[in-house]
Amino acid sequence: MIWIGRRKEREVLKLSKRHFEKVLDLAKSFRQYVTLYVDCRMDEASRLYENSIFQLERQADDQKEKILLEVSKGPFHPIDREDVIRLVLTMDDIAANLKSAARKLLYTDPCDAPSDIRNDLLKLTDLLVELVLKLGEALDALISGSKEVLSLADAVERKEEEIDEFRHGLIARILSWGDSAERLSNVLMLKEVAENIENASDKGEDVADLIRTIAIAGSL
Repeated sequence: MIWIGRRKEREVLKLSKRHFEKVLDLAKSFRQYVTLYVDCRMDEASRLYENSIFQLERQADDQKEKILLEVSKGPFHPIDREDVIRLVLTMDDIAANLKSAARKLLYTDPCDAPSDIRNDLLKLTDLLVELVLKLGEALDALISGSKEVLSLADAVERKEEEIDEFRHGLIARILSWGDSAERLSNVLMLKEVAENIENASDKGEDVADLIRTIAIAGSL
């Protein structure tokens, strides 16, 4: 029964990769969206939000529901089931935070923000995409049983620390801009967007921790 349960877990982890691919696609679309934002092309950014980011987050939700349904079936050890559920739900939180960040940017005027802040917002987004890509490598290693899984999970954690450090500097510049900004709402929204991106990276680190847990449990 333990062997069958582990086999079932691997099948569900493969399904989770499909869910992750939607999250990755959303992160890449979010990067395109921020690029348009930096260039003050909000009409195009708005269309990208509706046609890509919003739809991808919904597709990720659909994949999540399929996985949770699959996990409810068959021989799973309760601890294994809990780990897989947390893995999927936490990955979904990455998508939710990026969708929230994109929606908040729709409420701002990009041309009102200093160009260095807009460019740093794009740099923060680039770091987040790098984290999500590294997270995909760690998930692939988990599914294949590669010995590299723990080192890849560690790389995700280091990238999250880099994002956190960069975000602190960006928040300081946003607050400094707020002293002279004409519209305080733009300042507040951009601060929250930076926090959403950081939250997405935090969730990525949490996923890496769960990947470690599942990998170690599978080796016992």
